[in-house]
Amino acid sequence: MRILHVSYLHPAITPGGAQQVAFELFQASIDQGHQALLISALEIGHEDAFGKPGAPIVPFHGQPNQYLFFPQFYEFPHLSTGDWRSVQFFREFVEHFSPDIIHFHHYHRIGVECIRAARLGAPHAVISLSFHEMLAICMADGQMVTTKDRQLCHAATPLGCHLCFNHLRPEFFTLRMQRLQALLDECDVFVFPSEFLSDRYLSWGLSGSKSVVIPNGQIDLSASFNRASHSKALNRFGFFGQFIDNKGIDIVLEALILLAREKRVPTGGIIFEINGSSKNFASGVYLERIQQLLETLSSMENTGIRIIDRGRYDRHELAGRMATVDWVLVPSTWWEVFGLVVSEAWMFGRPVIAAAIGGLAERVKDDVNGYTFSPRDPRSLADLIGELIGNEERWETAHAGCERPWTHIDMFNAHVSIWQEIRRPKIPPLPPLKRQA
Repeated sequence: MRILHVSYLHPAITPGGAQQVAFELFQASIDQGHQALLISALEIGHEDAFGKPGAPIVPFHGQPNQYLFFPQFYEFPHLSTGDWRSVQFFREFVEHFSPDIIHFHHYHRIGVECIRAARLGAPHAVISLSFHEMLAICMADGQMVTTKDRQLCHAATPLGCHLCFNHLRPEFFTLRMQRLQALLDECDVFVFPSEFLSDRYLSWGLSGSKSVVIPNGQIDLSASFNRASHSKALNRFGFFGQFIDNKGIDIVLEALILLAREKRVPTGGIIFEINGSSKNFASGVYLERIQQLLETLSSMENTGIRIIDRGRYDRHELAGRMATVDWVLVPSTWWEVFGLVVSEAWMFGRPVIAAAIGGLAERVKDDVNGYTFSPRDPRSLADLIGELIGNEERWETAHAGCERPWTHIDMFNAHVSIWQEIRRPKIPPLPPLKRQA
């Protein structure tokens, strides 16, 4: 098959779960012997380093079969590329490749118009779309967290959205929803990584007959890793992922402060390692809050708590980072839709301690493959950490349930089975126009 993968960002430039899944599905296409291309839409700030003046689409230097896309005049509220030339270049790119399958991993920065352009460029192709967040539903960065007080939002309504963005009238959100639903409906199939996310989009109005749940897979990096290894004290906790507002590092620090104040830190102490990237996307308020919590901890005497900020990491470093922790913390404060870090932890046999929210609550089961605590609740997390430190029986119980997650090949094969169920008729070319005598 000829398969075109379309992604927002590229993991070699900006790490992130959605772009990593997109790249590894593309890699699986190649590994399975298909003709595949990957085109990644980048941010305007990347243009100087990776683009060429006047060229909306350029080859990614040193990366075979991969291209970079620089849509112009992108409008976030509408998820729209306002430049017809960018959309036309995308359509011509599709026409030239003539794919059998076009798989979008996003529409942010790409522009929803490119889905219709793909349909015009390859009328016979099956078009599928993977959802990694709720941007179409929620203008607050797709997080469904209110802008005023950072509360969890359970459903998007015109009035509720107006309260978050009171400079926009309620009918704006109705029209936005109708426009996005019409453009997304150009797709033949919608792919969700969790039932939670599928339910949200079906409640919003997408077609259930087009929807399927396929868990995210990834390349297995644990072949030579001792998954049963752990420290004797079982007191090493690690955070992995993006160092941004809704990932909950603040919840962990607040929980550690509670344990220190209540003298509940064991003799061997507690080590918390932060493996975080994309700190530049965190808000100033959030970074200031993190700094205040760190200063509070450092001002307390003899806490026995060590915080190690190990910074961003590349995929090839993941095994080394996982080797230095016993438990992986996933304290997200938004509706995490899947939690790729959960899969990464299980890949290396590391039990997960996760907030019971969204897709995390769907995947992590207490005393089966990990442990959960009440979302956004430092007290709940502190009590759970206190119960688990040094508890080898509970570590072994969760470790035994850490089944190896889907590989990128498993994920690809699941997509192929869906694509093959859909048949679009080949559309013959139009006959040439006859000139009038």
